[in-house]
Amino acid sequence: MAWIGGPMNECDRISAKLGKFRPSLTLELKRLASERQQLGLQVFDFGLGETKGELAPHIREAGERAYREGQTMYGDPAGLPELRQAVLDWLGLAGEYTTENVVITAGAKQSLFNIFLAVCNPADVVLFDAAPWVSYQPLATSAYASPVMVLPRAGTENHLKICPEDLRRNLKMRPHAKLFLLNNPVNPTGQLYEAEELEALLQICVEHQIYFILDRLYWRLVFDGHEYPDPRLDAETKRWVIQVDGLSKNFRRTGGIRIGWSVGPSDVTRAMVNLQSHYTAGPAVPTQHSALAAIRNAYDPELRSDLQRKRDLLQSEAKALPYVGVWPTPASFYSFWDVRATLGKRTPEGSTICTSDDLAWHLIQSAGVVTGSGAAFMQDGFLRISFATPDEQIVGGVCAARAALEQLQ
Repeated sequence: MAWIGGPMNECDRISAKLGKFRPSLTLELKRLASERQQLGLQVFDFGLGETKGELAPHIREAGERAYREGQTMYGDPAGLPELRQAVLDWLGLAGEYTTENVVITAGAKQSLFNIFLAVCNPADVVLFDAAPWVSYQPLATSAYASPVMVLPRAGTENHLKICPEDLRRNLKMRPHAKLFLLNNPVNPTGQLYEAEELEALLQICVEHQIYFILDRLYWRLVFDGHEYPDPRLDAETKRWVIQVDGLSKNFRRTGGIRIGWSVGPSDVTRAMVNLQSHYTAGPAVPTQHSALAAIRNAYDPELRSDLQRKRDLLQSEAKALPYVGVWPTPASFYSFWDVRATLGKRTPEGSTICTSDDLAWHLIQSAGVVTGSGAAFMQDGFLRISFATPDEQIVGGVCAARAALEQLQ
């Protein structure tokens, strides 16, 4: 039977907003590393931002117990009430909000998508910082919003952190901006906005009456004895601040549990719960019980201490790398490498390194070193290195990367 509208063009089969999407780089890197391992090839995996180690017994047992006790029926679309209360305690917000301000989601990605769908109208501008995480723009585009990066003024050397003047400049050019989304600590750069920097950006959002979305997924992983800078919450700011967090980064081996949460104004929360009741009906109940066990317990700083030690190991080993400038890492578990000095050089096979994609491919093919190309974060000429990996992978991987870099001419 012929299509009534005439012959269907193949490009019409997929929506325009999704047809140009690339797969999530981070998940694609995990697939690539697994393929090489299955072929028996050497792999040094610095790609996926995923904590290694053993899942804490109390987290595992809480999920197992929920299954044994038959906690598998539909739950509240907003999430288990006890988990929502635990989120407020976990974030130190119990005095500022009630459970009506919390929505539990299937990972922090869904929290962000909920926000875009709840507050944005078609063509509304959403502003991101200068090196946005790979899923921000696809999620915004799927909500029919227009994603725009806020870039530092040319000539400033601040490791891609934006300042109030940068945000003001963009808001002047884009008066229909609806929100500003800041990841702090920043994935991919590993930078941390300090309290004064955060306050200055928040104040601008309040003045312009746009939402300030704080993605704080790595907030427990701040190094060198520093504390995480919480945003100011008062009658002036609470109408505009929405915080997003989740289970995947601050605990070992919890990325696949897929539980996230958001805390924000009650009108936005109600809209997100209404939406969520239709498209997921809330996250899986047993995994919510695992998340509850995780954040109800006193936080063990062992992961943070271990990652700080790995950061120091990586930075020490990376000093021997040619063509690479290693940025400082005050938080998260990412090292951001400036590799612009490799652009224009040639591999032994005669290929020219024109982009960070090319360099990442050379490192994989010649040395089995898996990295995240900065192009996926809208910053060509850089590589993201996840050091949440065993020590021997760090030492061996940097050694292999050095050999591959020294091949360039």
